[in-house]
Amino acid sequence: MMNYKSYFLSGLVLTQFISVGVLQAALPDLSKMNILFLCPEDWSAAAIGAYGNEQVKTPNLDEFAKTGTLFTKAYCQNPVCNPSRSSFNTGLRSDTTRVFSNADKFQEVIPNWATTIGETLKSHPIKTYMIGKLFHHNWDAIVQSSAYDGMLKYGKQEGYKGRVVEYSIPKGTPPNPPKTWTYTSDLDWDAKMIEAMKVRKELWANAVKGSEQWEEGRSVFQSLSAELIGDSGDIEERNPDGVKARVVANLIREHAESGEQFFITYGSSRPHTPLIAPKKYFDLYDPSILELTKAKKDLDENIPAVAKRHGRNWDIFKIREETPEQAQAAIHAYYACASFIDDQIGLMLEALEESGQADNTIVILTSDHGFHLGEHGMWSKISLFEQATRVPMIVRIPGVTDGATCGEIVELVDLYPTLCDMVGLDLPHEKLEGISFLPLVETPDLAWKKAAFILCRQGKHLGRSIRTKSHRYTEWIDYADRDDDHAIVRFTELYHLDLDELEQVNLANRIEYAPKRRELAELLSEGWESALPPVN
Repeated sequence: MMNYKSYFLSGLVLTQFISVGVLQAALPDLSKMNILFLCPEDWSAAAIGAYGNEQVKTPNLDEFAKTGTLFTKAYCQNPVCNPSRSSFNTGLRSDTTRVFSNADKFQEVIPNWATTIGETLKSHPIKTYMIGKLFHHNWDAIVQSSAYDGMLKYGKQEGYKGRVVEYSIPKGTPPNPPKTWTYTSDLDWDAKMIEAMKVRKELWANAVKGSEQWEEGRSVFQSLSAELIGDSGDIEERNPDGVKARVVANLIREHAESGEQFFITYGSSRPHTPLIAPKKYFDLYDPSILELTKAKKDLDENIPAVAKRHGRNWDIFKIREETPEQAQAAIHAYYACASFIDDQIGLMLEALEESGQADNTIVILTSDHGFHLGEHGMWSKISLFEQATRVPMIVRIPGVTDGATCGEIVELVDLYPTLCDMVGLDLPHEKLEGISFLPLVETPDLAWKKAAFILCRQGKHLGRSIRTKSHRYTEWIDYADRDDDHAIVRFTELYHLDLDELEQVNLANRIEYAPKRRELAELLSEGWESALPPVN
């Protein structure tokens, strides 16, 4: 097996440092353990209690973190749903997957030699289930999603030959509360959405899923629905994300009885927009005391407009005006969604405990990217600032982890080789662009990567960014020149996060920071291989 032994990079074999081999010997055999992979959508690490937020209520994750290893510097490779998920599913970066935006069709553009986590696990006697979102769209990843042994009925593709996991809401479950609206209690907005739904139905009547006409219908409705804030109008037992959690819990109990090893992914829609959740989660908070961001846009210094999307927002506040009151309401809603998903995670973790599976199940919690809550005047994702690029990462291995915190840099592209390492599988090919971070799970203070490498498209520009432990450096080029090693750099950014954690002062043009800028520019130019852990 390749576990820890070697990684193939650009035709060269880099042997991992000797101490890793010692660490592997200290670990128990993980290859027979179950794996529960939790990947809620758009969940900012800054909106989890265990990461230092004292206002958000996430008691289940906070307790879970006490038994895992919590990574404080975990980063996505592209802060957009489709590119990020394409990256961690393949273990490749956007320059290789060719997925730079949500519009790029995964299955059509990835290299024909690329593989995915589910496909690799087919060679292991482990039952695999995809419950909820793992790829951006299953219809753009038909072959790859079909590799899973089981899939929730909602989301399965035509021709899927695996097990279609059914779920019936138990008898005696309370009904959803009565309501006098369809989508939102804001009746004016509700009327707009009802009309938009009519347009969508007309466009979808004879459209092929994923076609231009289908996407047009989706956009008409989504632009309005993304702005929703507040009560989802249902209870958690009948909410789609709540149903997914209960499906996972049932699968855990089922495998406890059968003794079969499992790999289950749970992908919730919240806290992605629309920021709606069952009302009881809004009732957890007094919105009047929730703090607005300190990173006010008028305090930003020398930050290029492209870095702040030229003042545009995605999803929320894209077509609505942001006022202080609306901003506070949006933060309230985001925290309510976080608390809602935290409860669903608690339900799944409880199923592990009650079924006796907790001592034989590795649990991994992360997200596809972060989420702005008003920093620099920005909301949602699609930026190269910390709020959008940093992700939560908590890994619990029974008998190994004990609540430690790891400040070393890891990347989502590392998930694929890490999972291979855990189950004892050879890497699928020699071109994976991440490395297993399993050594850090057990020994968090190992010297690790120098930097995370992240890119993001903003219209006609493409930003390439590196995040070291103390700094962020970003270069913006023309998107058309993305494959040109000598592309003209249009804008640059440099932030010293130890002194400016909210990245409000761009130091790129300050003379005293010229040496640091040259150092980081060179590291960015050399690429991700140059930032790997030391090799003996």
